[in-house]
Amino acid sequence: MKTLKSFCAAASLAALVALSAPAFAGPDADLATAENAYAALDYSNALTAAEAVLAQRGLGHETLTRATRVAALSHAALGHGEQAKQLFTTLLQYDPDFKVDSKLGPRFAEPFAEARGYWQAQGRKPGMEVQAVIQWGQPGQIRVATQDPLSIVKRVVVAYRWAPARDFTTANVEPGARQVDVPANGSGSSRLDYYVRALDGKDNAVFEDGSPDSPKSVNVSQPVVTREEEKKSIFSSPVFYIIGGVILAGAATGGYFALRPTEYTASSRGRTVLGAGCGPNIRCD
Repeated sequence: MKTLKSFCAAASLAALVALSAPAFAGPDADLATAENAYAALDYSNALTAAEAVLAQRGLGHETLTRATRVAALSHAALGHGEQAKQLFTTLLQYDPDFKVDSKLGPRFAEPFAEARGYWQAQGRKPGMEVQAVIQWGQPGQIRVATQDPLSIVKRVVVAYRWAPARDFTTANVEPGARQVDVPANGSGSSRLDYYVRALDGKDNAVFEDGSPDSPKSVNVSQPVVTREEEKKSIFSSPVFYIIGGVILAGAATGGYFALRPTEYTASSRGRTVLGAGCGPNIRCD
């Protein structure tokens, strides 16, 4: 009886573990299954596992790219030309530098060539450019520009923090050319951490520059002013030149009147009349 109870308890535990295993699997485990199946030439199971990954939400850029690649290659291997072309087109949005091995044959090369032709006709390369414009003691910006011909991106998340803060301040902006204002480093911090993610409708990272776990950083330093620069700064001030100009103008005027020769006229009797000349109406004697 005791043995039967122990067996039932073990069976119940095994069933509980089996039922809860998928909940703990997550996208990483499904992705590993998909890639291993594809490497073993088990294209059907590889496709099923890859589609299970793509059905989930909140995928990072690398996971999204790898799952799409397995799905596209598996469709091509199974002879599903149209599905392979669509997935190759999407894959080239995530990874514009991806190329199909020429040794794989026409089942892979033909749908990939059609997908690549689509992007060549677009005349622009998909992607995201990020620039952090930060100076010591001054407000800055994080500038973002997305190129999304397939209109997959629905919103862009910009997050930043001044070290040593642990929490990020986040802002959501529309796709395209945008900027997010960053306050000055009031605490005297010299490092700004940030990340930018362009998300699709399922919050998957179509483009990604940094991440919450591995953010990008930019360092700023306080300008050092030397004594020579302090002296030069006095002469570079416009106030200095205004005051100096007024003083010089006053000095020049005073000098003119002080040094100007006195005008006089000598009379016939040896007397001098300052500032006057003899004439019909003016007597000199």
